[in-house]
Amino acid sequence: MIQRKAASLAELAGAFHEYSKVEHPRFVLHTRRLDLCEFLRAYLAARYDEIDLAGFALEPEIPETPVWCRVDELQLSRALDNLLANALRYNRLGTVLYVDLEPGAAAVTIRVADNGDGIPPERRGRIFEPFVTGSDSRTGGGSGLGLSITRRILEKHGGSIALNPRPAPGRTTEFVLTLPPDHPDGE
Repeated sequence: MIQRKAASLAELAGAFHEYSKVEHPRFVLHTRRLDLCEFLRAYLAARYDEIDLAGFALEPEIPETPVWCRVDELQLSRALDNLLANALRYNRLGTVLYVDLEPGAAAVTIRVADNGDGIPPERRGRIFEPFVTGSDSRTGGGSGLGLSITRRILEKHGGSIALNPRPAPGRTTEFVLTLPPDHPDGE
C-alpha cells in the first residue's frame, strides 16, 4: 500500500512539473517540418504493444500521402500520450481506439476517439481545466492535469483541441486536434 501511494505521489509530482513547464511564459517548442502521417504511424507502432496488452484494439485511419506540419515531436508525443493514457485508464477491456488524420488547406485534423464508457455530460464542459478528471467513480487515479497540458501543447503549435459533442457513429469519446499545415512556398 505504501509503495502504491508513493508511486501515485511520484506520478502527481511529475504531472505538476509538466504542467508548470508548459504554463511557463518561456516555454518554447522546438519544431521541425515533418510528415504528420509518418509521425503518427511511428507513434502508434511504438505504442501498439501497450494498447494490445491492455486488451484494447486500435483502428487507425491515416492517409498514405504526406501531410506536412511544423511540430515539436517530443511535445506532440506527450499530448498524444496523455490522450492514450486516459483512454486506457478509464475504459473497459475490449474498447476500440480510433486515430484518424484528415488533411485540410486551413488545418490538419487528428481525431483520437474510442467506443468506451464516455465522459459524463456534467464533466464535458470542464474537461480541459486543471485537476478535472472524467469521473469520480472511475478508478486508476490521474492528476487531472493531462488534458490541460495537452491543450497548452496544441495551442503552442498554433492549433487546438476540443471534445466533440457529437462523436462519429460508434464512438463515445472523440477528441479533435487541429494543427496548421506547413505548405511549401507557392501552395
